[in-house]
Amino acid sequence: MDWIYPKRLEAGMTIAFTVPASATLESLDALQAQVEAWGCKAVFGPSCYRSGEYGGTAAEQAKELNDFLTDSSCDAVIAVRGGYGCARYVDRLDFDGIRKAAKPFVGYSDCTVLLNAIGRYSRLVTYHGPMGVDWLRENRESDVADLHDLLTGVKTSQAVSSVKGLASGEMTTGRLFGGNATVLCSLGGTPYTVADSDWDNGFLVLEDVGEPPYKLDRLLQQLRLQGVLRRVKGILVGTFAGCIDDETGETYDVASHVYDYAMDGRAETAPKPVVASIPLGHGAPHKALPMGALVTLSENVLTRERP
Repeated sequence: MDWIYPKRLEAGMTIAFTVPASATLESLDALQAQVEAWGCKAVFGPSCYRSGEYGGTAAEQAKELNDFLTDSSCDAVIAVRGGYGCARYVDRLDFDGIRKAAKPFVGYSDCTVLLNAIGRYSRLVTYHGPMGVDWLRENRESDVADLHDLLTGVKTSQAVSSVKGLASGEMTTGRLFGGNATVLCSLGGTPYTVADSDWDNGFLVLEDVGEPPYKLDRLLQQLRLQGVLRRVKGILVGTFAGCIDDETGETYDVASHVYDYAMDGRAETAPKPVVASIPLGHGAPHKALPMGALVTLSENVLTRERP
């Protein structure tokens, strides 16, 4: 099955907000105002009004997400927040219907479950980008504007930094997979992680929040032992906000360790992995990326193919 891109967002379209994981009580009026500033309309699913641990039962959240991603009530879907809960119903998603409707879906954190599952079974590009909670934080206007540019097709490239493993003038091409490291690793061994054959042509995107160094190393060891790190073409390292040892203040150099682990067991004839830093994740800034998209990394710029 070939990969497809969702339709581009245009003025006059309707954006649906949903709470696919943990419950939240954000200012929906403020979100609506920002959507209207884009020239679009906003609708909010029942999950946006529920309190408690989740945005509904697994059945309720699955139905709401399926409806928004497949019916005519909206043109794009944005998660309000992550937390935990997407794994409770990922096996109930209508992947055929999601592919047929081909709507943009935006989320990250626990939504890593949804990004990877939709990528695997719908072969639809999704967006790892700012959610509703991020739209409402101070000094995030540029991140929201960047997301708008990606959804409307204006943005086709993203600057990266600290590139290792790519000589001047060289380039490498692959598809974007991954997301939150903890959530991605929790999918290991399930049918909802990245398809095994996709890793050979993949750029692995990783970010996380609030995990101490030993837990980060545990995650990288899992990816190493699964054979993911030695197979991917490169790793894009996002922010690892608040990932320090509470007792010692120690931090963890993810980029350095992941390069070493990616070299471990890599075939001698295989190209060296490319590792770069990218402004993405729970920290700021958070620039949106099209997950599943074919991208080319050259110098310090990541450029996606034009759909």
